[in-house]
Amino acid sequence: MYEGKLAVQTVSPKGKVAVTYAWGDLADNRPGVADGTGKIVGNTLKLERLPNGADATFMMLPDGTLSGTYTLAGQTYTGAFIRQ
Repeated sequence: MYEGKLAVQTVSPKGKVAVTYAWGDLADNRPGVADGTGKIVGNTLKLERLPNGADATFMMLPDGTLSGTYTLAGQTYTGAFIRQ
């Protein structure tokens, strides 16, 4: 199981976002936290590459959950994020 948390700090009128993303243990990747930026297009938020080399994309689902895809070192992980 992989644990991650996403906090959207700001959203501009053109869909640019500033975020803080935190992740837990995953393979050789140690837990960490990073500030980042990205862009919202439709119901999808695509972050620019994180400092640990990961790519992350999030899609808002009709039930209000956020579906996340996290790719690191050729491995892709998916899961649901619930608003807290």
